[in-house]
Amino acid sequence: MGQKKSEFDKVFSAWDILVIAFGAMIGWGWVVSSGTWIDAGGVVGAALAFAIGGVMIFFVGLTYAELTAAMPQCGGEHVFSYRAMGSTGSFICTWAIILGYVSVACFEACAFPTIITYLWPGFLKGYLYTVAGFDVYASWLIVAIVIAFLIMIININGAKTAAVLQTVLTCIIGGIQLPAQQRGSSFYRFFSAEH
Repeated sequence: MGQKKSEFDKVFSAWDILVIAFGAMIGWGWVVSSGTWIDAGGVVGAALAFAIGGVMIFFVGLTYAELTAAMPQCGGEHVFSYRAMGSTGSFICTWAIILGYVSVACFEACAFPTIITYLWPGFLKGYLYTVAGFDVYASWLIVAIVIAFLIMIININGAKTAAVLQTVLTCIIGGIQLPAQQRGSSFYRFFSAEH
C-alpha cells in the first residue's frame, strides 16, 4: 500500500446522504427485534442499551471522520488498520469487518420474513427445525435467503444503487408512517373522548 493520493468520484448527492443516514437510523431490523430485547432486558434495560450504543456509535463516527480525512484512499478500514497494525493486523481486522457485515445482512434478511409473519400469520409453512426456541419454517427461510441475495446484488451494483433504493424505501416509510400516525392519533382522540 503506497502513499499515493487517490481521487474519489462523487456519486452521492446531499439527498442520497440524507436518505442513507435516515435508513441507518430508522432501519427496520432493530425495530422488528426490539420487542424481544425489551422482553429480555426490560424497558429500562433496552433504553439504556440503546443510549450506550448511541454514544459508542457517536465515537465510531468521529473516528471514521478523522481517519477518512487523514487517509483518503479506497479501502476504508483496511487502509486504516494497515497503517496502524501492518499486514497481519490488517488481515485480521478486515476479515472481522467482513464477517460483521455478513451478520448484518443476515440480520436484515431475517427481519423481512418476520414482518411478513406478523402481517400474515399463516405464512409459516414447512416446519424444518428449532434453534434456541425459535421455530424455523421453509417459507420463512426461503424469503430470508431471497432477501439476503437481493442485499448482495445491491452491494455488488454499488453505492449509488443503494442510495436509489434507500430513497424509494424512505418514501415508502414516509408514505405509510405519516398517514398511519394521523389515523392513530384520530383513533386515539375518538376513543379517549368517549371515556
